[in-house]
Amino acid sequence: MTFRNTAANMTSRNTAASMTFRNTAASMTSRNTAGAALLDVRGLTKAFDGNLVVDRIGFSVAAGEVVGLIGPNGAGKSTCFNMLNGQLRPDRGEIRLDGARIDGLGPERIWRAGVGRGFQVAQVFASLPVLDNVRAALLVRHRLVWRFLRPARSVLAAEAEALLERTGLSALAGRICGTLAYGDLKRLEIALAIANRPRLLLLDEPMAGMTGADRRPVADLIRSLAQETGCGVLLTEHDTDTVFRIADRVLVMDKGALIAAGPPAAVRADPGVRAAYLGEAG
Repeated sequence: MTFRNTAANMTSRNTAASMTFRNTAASMTSRNTAGAALLDVRGLTKAFDGNLVVDRIGFSVAAGEVVGLIGPNGAGKSTCFNMLNGQLRPDRGEIRLDGARIDGLGPERIWRAGVGRGFQVAQVFASLPVLDNVRAALLVRHRLVWRFLRPARSVLAAEAEALLERTGLSALAGRICGTLAYGDLKRLEIALAIANRPRLLLLDEPMAGMTGADRRPVADLIRSLAQETGCGVLLTEHDTDTVFRIADRVLVMDKGALIAAGPPAAVRADPGVRAAYLGEAG
């Protein structure tokens, strides 16, 4: 079933919504063979006014893998993210998505290539209902922005409802976004990011500002999205306990350099990481 046919077939909305998500997951899994080198970063470097902020770092993210990028404030994590999604142009180095170079491309071209992005502060239309926010993201994906000029209630409705169901927001579909709890806003931002069916999802502090009770559902959602859709996930997060719980691998940056990389248990035990970031002397 294509997404246009899904949008057109409104007669069995609940069934169509369920089928939409299953077809989306199957399509992404077929494109991203598990264990493949989805994102490949080599020698990535960025300086501002002579100050080296990112220093020749290299790493990879496989399809279906969750990779955590941690480090103290000022380590260069956000600058790295901004280069990956095209907001900043690297001074040197390569960024490859499924083997194709994307370094130097603008944010829209990288987004169209299959890279989704979530920000530290949730980016939503605060005055619109939750469902309309998701519809707006889908209209952009399907290049139907002109539909904003006419009633759009039935446009891509089944696909939007499937995304809300997948992210646990169905009960809040009619709520104005400005009234949502912060945890629900972050889940909505994830729904907007995956509306483009990304091959790679970049999440910049997705649990920032959340209480402990709100963090676990969002973390579990991120983990399950990678497993079920084959989407690679790279996330930064100051809540290291959450990162070590859901990540397949952890990368540690300090002063612009990558100082450790590996399975969570090995990184947690690394003396250099404990001294530089976790605040423990060797």
